[in-house]
Amino acid sequence: MEVCEVGAEMESEIKSGPVEHLYKIIAIAIGTVVLLGLFGNLIVIGKNPAPNVVVYVDQKSHIYYAPPYILGKKYPPDLDVSGIKGETIAEAAKNQDKPDSTCVEMGYFKEKYTLTDTILIKIGAVNPSPSRWNADGSWNW
Repeated sequence: MEVCEVGAEMESEIKSGPVEHLYKIIAIAIGTVVLLGLFGNLIVIGKNPAPNVVVYVDQKSHIYYAPPYILGKKYPPDLDVSGIKGETIAEAAKNQDKPDSTCVEMGYFKEKYTLTDTILIKIGAVNPSPSRWNADGSWNW
């Protein structure tokens, strides 16, 4: 009989009320925030340029370059810039032109944000950094 009485006492202690449910919800919310904080910086979200963004295309090699790379004279001395022409990135893709590997490595053709950054921007906790490109296709550099 004593075993049954002890079991009944433990059962009544295990039952939880509305305050305990609130604690569980708070614990889950805090755990979610901690997980997002830990792993949110590992998840990178990329944004490609709009189709109307202007690039400089070498008509001979069919390679396109970012204007800051060309106008800022960051290109190698052996690159002949006399044969380049401005086009939209959509026209360059249509002509099967390829991006310059150095420009890609330097991050000219993609904006990257972590998941944490994106969430903070969406909830208004931080201001987004200025876009690399303007709405009219020109570059912010």
